[in-house]
Amino acid sequence: MTAAQTHTLPAGQAHSVANGQTRTVASTRWQRVAGVLFILHGLAHSLAGMRASAQFQWLPTLAWAAALAGFLAAGIGLLGVAVFRPRWRLFAAIGVAGSWFLLGLGPPTPLAFPGLVIDLALLGVLLAPREAQLAPAADVRRSSRRADAAGIILVALAASVVLSRPWHMRWGSTDAELRASLPGDELAPHPRYFIQHAVTINAPPDSVWPWLAQMGQDRGGFYSYAWLENLFGLRLHNADRIHPEWQRIAAGDSIYATPAGWLGFDRRFGWRVALAEPGRVLFLENWGAFALVPTGNGRTRLIVRTRGGAPDRIQDVFLAPLGLVLGEPAHFIMERRMLLRISRLAGHTG
Repeated sequence: MTAAQTHTLPAGQAHSVANGQTRTVASTRWQRVAGVLFILHGLAHSLAGMRASAQFQWLPTLAWAAALAGFLAAGIGLLGVAVFRPRWRLFAAIGVAGSWFLLGLGPPTPLAFPGLVIDLALLGVLLAPREAQLAPAADVRRSSRRADAAGIILVALAASVVLSRPWHMRWGSTDAELRASLPGDELAPHPRYFIQHAVTINAPPDSVWPWLAQMGQDRGGFYSYAWLENLFGLRLHNADRIHPEWQRIAAGDSIYATPAGWLGFDRRFGWRVALAEPGRVLFLENWGAFALVPTGNGRTRLIVRTRGGAPDRIQDVFLAPLGLVLGEPAHFIMERRMLLRISRLAGHTG
């Protein structure tokens, strides 16, 4: 056959090839849609997981990790990451099982019902005929080793963020302190989230209080990573001594986090003081209680408790993943630094 010659398939064979190509395109398209849906459904469990594990229980946390990691692995497998692709059904089944367990354990909310309906739909996908599930391997772009490694890291990181949550959300606190009542608890009697960090200070409460009283952007700072806060233009400076001129603080005052004119805003952002009892508690709205608890041996337990009771909103489903990955870890890192620095400063001066 010369270069000018062409090969023509018989009509029946050409029709069969065309049908096969159409089915392959449809199957590939289905994989991509299903993969994206699996990933989005896994991320949507962030809000339910936060609510169900608000009391630092391990059982709902494990169910949440299974749902998130299972759906992510199934999703990116369907999108072409080879390391997860052959077993995407198994990972999806793990995700569905974790989701049912999580939504069943968690507090009943209107947002849980749509999640269960989606789980049933995904179960139907799992039970669909096998040949309808994956396009032929030759028609799916093979993932590189880098894509495989990135996929493994993503799933492992997601599971790690969830599994580490019971530790960093209660860092430094004892079981008795978690159960104890603190001033300000009545402001959120049925909290939907709960964060508590604590530290022991080698000084009595009266020696710790001045460091709390002078907190603020235009006062003593927040005793955390000022260089990091100043990257956002906050112009903070952490005090290393007690300033008498900053000691007056009372209910109704504001503790500011931003300077005047920050980012062009005509108002300053911060927290309103709801309760200020020297030597006992400073309560900041939308942050929580800074409680000073004497231990009886000249030391103090500084406990920072954050509780929230706002009802769930549909937009929270989309915001919760950002809070899980960015907000909560950042809050822990900064607040832990604050507590350790106050402990060192107050312990030294006390």
